[in-house]
Amino acid sequence: MISRGIETMVEGERLRRAEWWSQRSNAWLPDVRSWSGCAVSSVLIVFAVLAAPISPAAGDDAPASQPVAGSLAERQSLVRDRVTRLEDRMFQLSQALRKSEPDKAARLLDGLGRLRGDQVRDTIAKIVKELESNQLSDAANDQQEVISKLQSLLKELVEEPSQLDERKDDIERVEAIRRSLESLIKEQEEAIQKAESVRAAQRRAEALEAAAQRIDDLLKRQRDSSARTAAEGDLATEAMEQARLRGETEAVAEAVASLAEVDSVGSGADRPGDTETSESASSSNDFPANEPSASKAAESLGRASDAMESAEKSMRGNSRTEAQASQSKAEEALNAAREELTQRADQIRRKLQLEEQAEEQRQTAEKTAELGEQMSGKGAAAESGAGQQGRDGRESGESPERESGDSDNGGGENEATPGQQDVQQAVPFQRDAADQLEKKNADKAIEQQEKAVEKLKKAQEELEDRMDQLRKEQQEEMLAALESRFRAMLSRQLECNKVTTRLGELGAANWKRSDQLELADVSQRQRWVGDQAEETLLLLKEDGSTVILPTMIEEIRDDARDVADRLAAADAGESVRITQSDIESMLRDMIEAIERKQEELADQADSGQSGDGSQPLLPGSAELKLLRSCQIRVNRATQQLKADRERSEIPADDLAKRLRRLAEKQQSVADMAKAMHESLRRAQ
Repeated sequence: MISRGIETMVEGERLRRAEWWSQRSNAWLPDVRSWSGCAVSSVLIVFAVLAAPISPAAGDDAPASQPVAGSLAERQSLVRDRVTRLEDRMFQLSQALRKSEPDKAARLLDGLGRLRGDQVRDTIAKIVKELESNQLSDAANDQQEVISKLQSLLKELVEEPSQLDERKDDIERVEAIRRSLESLIKEQEEAIQKAESVRAAQRRAEALEAAAQRIDDLLKRQRDSSARTAAEGDLATEAMEQARLRGETEAVAEAVASLAEVDSVGSGADRPGDTETSESASSSNDFPANEPSASKAAESLGRASDAMESAEKSMRGNSRTEAQASQSKAEEALNAAREELTQRADQIRRKLQLEEQAEEQRQTAEKTAELGEQMSGKGAAAESGAGQQGRDGRESGESPERESGDSDNGGGENEATPGQQDVQQAVPFQRDAADQLEKKNADKAIEQQEKAVEKLKKAQEELEDRMDQLRKEQQEEMLAALESRFRAMLSRQLECNKVTTRLGELGAANWKRSDQLELADVSQRQRWVGDQAEETLLLLKEDGSTVILPTMIEEIRDDARDVADRLAAADAGESVRITQSDIESMLRDMIEAIERKQEELADQADSGQSGDGSQPLLPGSAELKLLRSCQIRVNRATQQLKADRERSEIPADDLAKRLRRLAEKQQSVADMAKAMHESLRRAQ
């Protein structure tokens, strides 16, 4: 009779746990039916039954007799047989799904390998022998080990693989590409600045050469006038010619003086890449004494003008000899000015270092080509082919745009990164710019460089859009993962609360052996809530965008573990139940906040808005509401503690512990408020 009662109790416990595991499997994977219907469901049901322990404990007054152990051994043998059938069914199901759903078939085979690798059947066979020899304590320990392995395997089978790690890898990859692209854009823009300095220097050199040509024309006319003066020409006529020459010389002198100012300011740009800036170069308008300069040429032109004026006066005074002497000085001054300008123009051209710039531009083009291949996901072979395509296209006369216009956006098994085509299209422009620099054609080089920058910036915009999309997807997946985890924690917490409330109302003095066992079981469930909170905390700290949630999760973790310890010590008092109620309330509040955020994202998607993936996981308003809920709970707990202090039946130690814990919670709320204030201030 006693044996039958024990068997009934064990069977009831087994069925209850089987039902509980069935519910948990549904929570882990709502669409488990999509796994190919009844076959997979039957596998999960078998797992649920196997995961429920067959407790070797007897009733309150029943001795641990051999008939009881024998009955348990028979039941344990049935479990061993079920494991054998489960292995066969998992293999058969994996074969059935191999073609239609290969991923799920692979997961079943992996699970089968793990089930056999963990030697679950051997452990169960050992448990059977232990039960037959009445080693109930050893059997219980081994049963717990089997349960742990089955629970872990069940969770692995029914939970969909998390996409968070994969999404994180995608974000890191795109972010690395984005940084490389930013560096290339900066490098290309610096190349444009150098090319613009070259162009400005070339224009100065051209202006100096043009002025030198004008002076050369004046010098020829001055020599002709001097020859006529020496040949006894009419001095009055030559005086008029000398006046015209002096006027033109003064005009050229003014132009050269203006060139001298520009040349002095731009002299620092004659050596692209030097640390000297135009500002520092303009701090002094003087060139070294042995250096040719436009300012010296302007001074020489001034002397030439003075000499021409003196020659003109001598001619009007009919002094041919003095006129000839002044004309000779004018020629010397004009010749000196022409030489100064010519030498200065040659000096500028020598310092342009166009070959070095062309080589730098080629290196930038190769970096861009490498990045384009990295973005295409093709590898080294494709990189070599793309480089050859660029060279062949240029040799055959194709334009840069045509050369890369049909760039493959695929990459076989790897998906091309957004912006990849524009990056590849920038390469021919960069290479053509290098060729133009070698040809000393700065204007054309800059034109091609600007086209390259335009392509690179377009690629940058596409990458940033992709980054926003990835961050948004990561945020949605994070919210879904948190919601699923919080709901599982809430479901387990509600079970714990129900049992604790019943046992607390029953009173410890009225507990039976089964109640004590149930209390121990509830302690483990409560500890599971704390462990889940710990895992969730790692996710939130890695995200780093929310201020309130991590602190609340820490509080749930600490409270759940504290309650688990107190339940293990057979404490189901009012303070335990209050703490459990607080855990439930916090979980509900967090689930509500996550649901509101998910609705907001869904509304954005429905309205065609892309949203901003860089926004925090929860908006400030949601976190503020969570903070308010935390403070309300502290206020409510304070009022409850005040009322309980007036009740003599509550131990003083219990009240003191609650007071200390309440003080900690209040400090936690204060810390959250401070952290949130600092976060909002930084956001502004």
